[in-house]
Amino acid sequence: MGSGIDSHGRVLGRIYIVVSLIFLASLIYYYYTGVGGPLRLAIVMVPYAFILHVLDSLRRNQLYPRLGRLNYPIAVAYIVLALSSSIYIYTEFNNLVGVRFGSYNIYDIIFGTIAFLLVLEYSRRRHLALFILNIFLFLYALYGFLPGPFQHPGLPLSRVLTSMSVEFETGVFERLSQLALTVIGAFIVFISIAQGFGVVDSIVRTITSRVSRSIRALPQASVLGSMAIASVSGSGAANAATTGSITIPTMKRIGMPPKVAAAIETAASIGGQLMPPIMGISAFVMADFLGVSYFDVVARGYMPALIYYIGVAVAVYIIAQRYLPRRFSSLDLEKIGVKPPAIDDYFRFTVFFTGIVMLIILMGYYYLAPTYAALITSWITLTLLASGTLYLAARYGGGVVDGLKRIYSSLLKTVEQFASFISDLTLLLATLGIMTGLLAITGIPTKIGFMMLGLGGENIYLLAILGFLFGYIVGLGLPPVVTYILTAIVIAPYFIEAGINPWVVHFYAFLIGVFSELSPPTSVTAAVASKIAGAPFTRTMLVSIKFAIPLLILIPGVFMHPEIVVEPGIDQVVNGILLLGVVTSIAVALGANIHRSIYIDAALRASIMILGLAALVSREQAFTILGSVALAISLSITIYMLRRR
Repeated sequence: MGSGIDSHGRVLGRIYIVVSLIFLASLIYYYYTGVGGPLRLAIVMVPYAFILHVLDSLRRNQLYPRLGRLNYPIAVAYIVLALSSSIYIYTEFNNLVGVRFGSYNIYDIIFGTIAFLLVLEYSRRRHLALFILNIFLFLYALYGFLPGPFQHPGLPLSRVLTSMSVEFETGVFERLSQLALTVIGAFIVFISIAQGFGVVDSIVRTITSRVSRSIRALPQASVLGSMAIASVSGSGAANAATTGSITIPTMKRIGMPPKVAAAIETAASIGGQLMPPIMGISAFVMADFLGVSYFDVVARGYMPALIYYIGVAVAVYIIAQRYLPRRFSSLDLEKIGVKPPAIDDYFRFTVFFTGIVMLIILMGYYYLAPTYAALITSWITLTLLASGTLYLAARYGGGVVDGLKRIYSSLLKTVEQFASFISDLTLLLATLGIMTGLLAITGIPTKIGFMMLGLGGENIYLLAILGFLFGYIVGLGLPPVVTYILTAIVIAPYFIEAGINPWVVHFYAFLIGVFSELSPPTSVTAAVASKIAGAPFTRTMLVSIKFAIPLLILIPGVFMHPEIVVEPGIDQVVNGILLLGVVTSIAVALGANIHRSIYIDAALRASIMILGLAALVSREQAFTILGSVALAISLSITIYMLRRR
């Protein structure tokens, strides 16, 4: 019986790889030709992504585990439904957007509803909170049962179903799912190559070996490793799972309490949403909302990301003074459970960062479209990694045959990683397309916006606070991209109309979305890190907020000092450095033990805190003076603590 199950698993695995390879090849062909346009691509590939999801779940025995062999006919039925929906809508596309637009026949409604229901089933299995929200909005669209200004007479069922499918402007095929399959997909090719060839482990091992000469610097491996991997991951939870599996056990072995080790990794990992050149999904959506190139977002995203990670690094080093001994002999990496880097680790590390630099140069200097820049970088990176793997195996390993086997295995992992990531992301964004469509046809964002205007009046700062509270509430249990989209569509029109720069508004919403990945009581990143550390989830989450204070400062920081995101240049750098002074001074005030006397220590820390907060809320010349003083004081204390170690 067991061998039969294993046999089925192997067959399903091979089928999944073949289907994944077709998926990858089709998207790469589209990236180079653009045949049909992004909407036709979504019509074909959203159902195809669902097929990949079904096959992946089936081979892992995660489709409907309690149903046993019934999963096979269910999977076949899902695949037939997905294909029939895709084929019908694709072949009838011209009629749907022309002849029958607004007066759809019964077949249009049936096949559109099939696509809608398949995406809903995906969300029920993978994102239950989103599924519940969409079901609530669907029923609200039909019956308008909410009280007060939200009440409405209800919409016809056919109108709601077609707006979620064959109208194309909203629903499963709208621009969010198109975005996943186009620009984001091209960048995921690069990420998948890096993951397939084991670059992530090489980065963590290399960085850990570099900082291991000081026990108090060793926790910085979590910060630096997460920062490096964040440049291509764009996900806090994924970051915590990859780097945390190495850094958290290491920190525990050298004496860091489990909850603190998990909190450090949590704070470092959520920067995955911030760190260019491959930021979180929200950054791609932001570019689409603003109608700009993705590189325009990247160019403005570096400063907040650097401020965040430098602030986290300072906070982590300060806490290391408290928990780790001052003196320690040279660390033996093997004894603390870290595999020392080999020559192939250094090679992969170098190739990875060469690819990152190349990507930035192609987008920023040669002004290539992000899709083409990502593809060129991917091919060059793949060539270097494959040829380097073959050379190193021939010279130091098991020979050419062994090298070819390693390349083949890495390529299979690359294809599998790409298909898994993009199919999941496409279906997630299709789910968000349903959410935004239901919001649009019911007018909820407009109504909430008017209510916020009524509460905040003309006080833009009060509106900003209300916007943060709205984003925090909707972010409980929802992915960061959902929080960003909801916050942006509610506050952006009114903030922009009030004269606030669109970049400031969208980065404000973006940072609120990032915070939702950390915010109590539903932080997924903290849950992943605490599980690895064996630490209590709630305590990990609360401690991680202390390390992630830079993010809480950046949220009002972009609002009070918009120069850091409005336009790349000297003003951005100067204001960024001064805001960094605010971040580091508050980190010092919260964590450092400056003086042995608790009274003098408390007075000094309170003074530094007040100085930092004053600089944060000050404008123009006052900000320059106070920010410079805060930077000087925090750096002086940090240097003093470094010398004292």
